[in-house]
Amino acid sequence: MQGRAVEFAIVGGGAAGLGIAWQLSLRGRRVTIFEARQIGSGAMTASAGMLSPAYEIEFESPSLLQAMIESRKRYTDWIAQLGDIEYQASGTYELALTPEDVPYIQRRVAFERSQGIQVEWLEGKDLRKHLPMLSPQIPAGSYAPEEAHVSPELLRDRLVEACQKRGTTLLEDTPVNRIEERGEIFELLTPHGNYHAERVIVCPGVPLEGLALPFRVYPVRGQMVAVEMPRKDWLTVPVRYFNRTYGYGYTVPKKEYLILGGTAEEKGYDLSLTVGGVMDILRRAYHVFPELYECRILRMWAGLRPATDTRHPLFYKVPHKELYYVNGLYRNGILLLPLVSEGVVQWILEGTLPPLLQPFHVESQDQLRAKAMHR
Repeated sequence: MQGRAVEFAIVGGGAAGLGIAWQLSLRGRRVTIFEARQIGSGAMTASAGMLSPAYEIEFESPSLLQAMIESRKRYTDWIAQLGDIEYQASGTYELALTPEDVPYIQRRVAFERSQGIQVEWLEGKDLRKHLPMLSPQIPAGSYAPEEAHVSPELLRDRLVEACQKRGTTLLEDTPVNRIEERGEIFELLTPHGNYHAERVIVCPGVPLEGLALPFRVYPVRGQMVAVEMPRKDWLTVPVRYFNRTYGYGYTVPKKEYLILGGTAEEKGYDLSLTVGGVMDILRRAYHVFPELYECRILRMWAGLRPATDTRHPLFYKVPHKELYYVNGLYRNGILLLPLVSEGVVQWILEGTLPPLLQPFHVESQDQLRAKAMHR
């Protein structure tokens, strides 16, 4: 059989691929990552790096919320092992943009508290004691003190370093176009030659390389804008905001700038920036923070989030084969990274997913179709 042999092949070098590779390498496994472009160049580094379970989840997804909460807690151990990723345990705010939006935010607070999340309700002067730069038009909001945020770029860099230190091979610009069975071995066909692997984990995010998946994964575009900070330490806490007409937006502070975002568009693989998307982002941010009016725009970009029909993660193993599929982390790849990485490695080496990930495990094509029908 011609081709280079690898023990564990990971298809996709985004957040999930890097995290799983690192966890496998910690257990002495030899791993090769196949990335169609550059490591971490997709949804991972297009994100703002929020670790905010309270404000990422919707009412119908308590199982996913509990997985997010546990995953965020595991970042403490990850930082101790990886090093600096600009982890900031700052908490996160969620604001109502108008009085009409207050009831919705209040319902979210009640739901969050019912799920064991610590959340404080703030109005008027009390809110502005926390965020004095807010527009006086903002009526109320909530604060979740246990939330955090990280630098996606530093997280990628630390994971790459940790993987390489333990012998992981990173193959960039190497898309896997097809996976074929060769008895107990899998053959990975790439433009640069074929590889043979005993075990394969497929987690490419949005599969731009055209690799066939057993379930539908489609791209959801998110546009982002980086603007200068009005002054040093002007904002140190991520702030999210909601309006029934204009939807969600957020402002996330980094060391020397702010990231503004809040679009979710099903536009296929188009990474274009649009007048409407950027205008919506800036309109919402300006409504919350009038001082941003004079700030310079530093750069703008768009990323594609990998979504399944349920908008939940999916974990699927081909029956009687060592071929695993992990996808659908959508906009929560950074947040879910520790739990998913550790849980998938447990699944591969011990045969079972952790309880918090089992609601997203499917065992057959029939289950996959059923989940798609009951979105």
